[in-house]
Amino acid sequence: METGANTQPLSLQANSSQTASPVPLSYVVDLPEPDEEELDLGQLFAVIRRRAFVIIGMAVAVTTGVGYWTSEQEPKYEGTFQLLVEPVTDEGNKLSSRLAAVAGSLGAGFLGGQGGGLDYASQLAVLKSPEKMEPIVQQLQVKYPEIEYNSIVGGAEGPLIMERHNDGPKIIQVRYRDEDPEKIEFVLQKLKEGYLRYSIEDRKTNIGQGLQFIEDQRPQLQRRVDALQEKLQQFRQKYNLIDPETKGAKLADQFTRIQDQLIETESSLVQQQRLYQTLRSQVGMEPNAAISVSVLSEAPSYQRRLQELKDIENRIVSESTRFTANTPQMQLLFQQRQELQALLRQEAAQVLGRNGAGVIGTQQEPYQSSVRLSLIQQMVNTDSQIEVLKVRRDALGQVAGLFQQQLDQFPRIVREYTDLQLELQIATKTLNELLVQRETLRLEASQKEIPWEVIAEPKIPRDEDGNPVPYSPNMLRNLVLGAMLGLMLGFGAALLAERLDNHFHTVEDLKDTTRLPLLGIIPFSYSAKKLASATWIADSDTDAEFLHKRDTVFLEAIRDLNAKMQFLNADKPIRSLAIASATAAEGKSTVAVHLAQAAAEMGKRVLLVDADLRWPQVHDRLGIINRKGLTNVLAAKLDWREAIQISPVDKNLSILTAGALPRDPIKLLSSRQMRDLMQDWLKEFELIIYDTPPLLNVVDGRMLGSMTDGIALVANIRNTERDSILEALDELQASRLKVLGIIANSVKGNSVGWYDDRPRFLHNKNSDRETLEEDAIL
Repeated sequence: METGANTQPLSLQANSSQTASPVPLSYVVDLPEPDEEELDLGQLFAVIRRRAFVIIGMAVAVTTGVGYWTSEQEPKYEGTFQLLVEPVTDEGNKLSSRLAAVAGSLGAGFLGGQGGGLDYASQLAVLKSPEKMEPIVQQLQVKYPEIEYNSIVGGAEGPLIMERHNDGPKIIQVRYRDEDPEKIEFVLQKLKEGYLRYSIEDRKTNIGQGLQFIEDQRPQLQRRVDALQEKLQQFRQKYNLIDPETKGAKLADQFTRIQDQLIETESSLVQQQRLYQTLRSQVGMEPNAAISVSVLSEAPSYQRRLQELKDIENRIVSESTRFTANTPQMQLLFQQRQELQALLRQEAAQVLGRNGAGVIGTQQEPYQSSVRLSLIQQMVNTDSQIEVLKVRRDALGQVAGLFQQQLDQFPRIVREYTDLQLELQIATKTLNELLVQRETLRLEASQKEIPWEVIAEPKIPRDEDGNPVPYSPNMLRNLVLGAMLGLMLGFGAALLAERLDNHFHTVEDLKDTTRLPLLGIIPFSYSAKKLASATWIADSDTDAEFLHKRDTVFLEAIRDLNAKMQFLNADKPIRSLAIASATAAEGKSTVAVHLAQAAAEMGKRVLLVDADLRWPQVHDRLGIINRKGLTNVLAAKLDWREAIQISPVDKNLSILTAGALPRDPIKLLSSRQMRDLMQDWLKEFELIIYDTPPLLNVVDGRMLGSMTDGIALVANIRNTERDSILEALDELQASRLKVLGIIANSVKGNSVGWYDDRPRFLHNKNSDRETLEEDAIL
């Protein structure tokens, strides 16, 4: 909210130049949304305290009505007995479990009986069915002809109730309700006998069905076992398989060894190939040529011719130093060399054959040293080893592929073998268990014991004198429920009354509704109106005699309000303040008068202006004459200093009463002269307090508030209506005025928070001495 925002409405623009130094907004609050309502826990307890009479009255009334209604009800009785419907012993449970397991695997649920747990919902429905109840009803009609199936069962609300005992296993509880205890005992006895007969017949039926089922299933199971054995035998013969685990381990071991050999062969092949390349680079010829050279080096005739060729070559070299190439001597030597070369080729052809002779070039010398011949021999051997390793590698690869194929197929073979073996085991086990159950059922069929057992005989609860105790009506339960209902209705009525009540009851209620800062809590005081005039005309001695305990608390609350107003902003204290209320008779004039006195006591030069020109109250509160006042200053051009009255007790306090009632107050309050007066007063006084008219229905209060540093809103607890103060807040928000906070007035009870119970505020026999000491200090 901006400082000059309150000058925006047309009717409030008169103060646009009123304040020379605008008040900072650090203490100005945003007005709340008046339609937001919350009911917290504290408010809830406050409602309970205020409306305790309504809540207690409603609870007592409802409880009394419920008690009277209960006393008029016809008493009803209830009898009960309990049946154990499942085996308790381990042998019985194990037998039933095995029978149920076999029956379940064969698809026959009835054969299992109760082994898998009794279906209680179905069992209870069977026990209450017309087929099972009709024989029992016929026996009951002998003594009670009015009993019929529908009257005894009667659906969910019928007198016959059957249920699991405490929702536990094995036990069924049967209850019957009626107004005649003798009839209850008779009905329960017949029900017990009928259900025990049913259990015997049901067991015989189950045993007979089980035996017949076993006889029907046994040939089929035997054929299945034989077929599975034959199939397993053929499977073993087909794959030569006795023990899958042993064969699988053996096959994996063989495959591993083949893989190791293959890796070793590959490694040797790589080594030989590298050695071959090394030897080949050293020898400098292909393997075939090397072999040919090696063979020729061992042929004597070829070596003689080769020696002759070397001699000719040596002569050519020696003669070339003396003769040129065209001389007859050199030509003869060349011819002899050619002839020897031709003879060498012929000799090589004879030694190596036609194909081998072509490997030796004309420029190659077949003569080799012993080292070179050794390298040639090693290269030839390495080449042969390479060929052997390649053949071995290919063979091992083919064998490894066969083993890999067998290993890939082996899991499927093992799975088929395992499935066959498992099917055979299951079929064999089922057949064996079926034969065992056949013998067990035959043994059970020969027994005569009753499957179900009565663990609690039919009875009706009785008191110490043996009289039946009715289950309904339950006086204590109904009274408790009635009290709870009454409290709930009472609480609802209290909330309704609270909603219909349009007044504030506590300071917290006021604070939560307005969402404004709480500036002060002014306690209720019967003599609050007289205190101001007494303080105005009395000296310190008479004042001390006048004050009482509650008056002291009231004045302390006013001083606390004054202190809070000073501390709203220490840098820019409030210079002008409008005291307003939503409606009349909320104590704003009393608060304004006492606040002005409290500020003056603190040493401030204070001017109290009665700006309520419609119903002025300041002069009545102070007991002074309203002869000349604000109206005279504005309308009659009277100097305001002549109209001001100064307090005889405290010269810091000046009063400007309202004066004569004008015809048009708003015209005077919105005039230029009024704005000039307010500016002059700011120069003469430190604090100006304006007692303004109520905010609703008239614009006077808002007009004055727009020309001050802020508005303090007074609300009278228990008298101020919520709608009025919320409407006033709407008006202030629409006018964009500065609201400093709210003052709770006429607060009763302990919510004030002052030390009103301390003897220090009571005037005892030492009051004179304390007063003297205070005067001495001052």
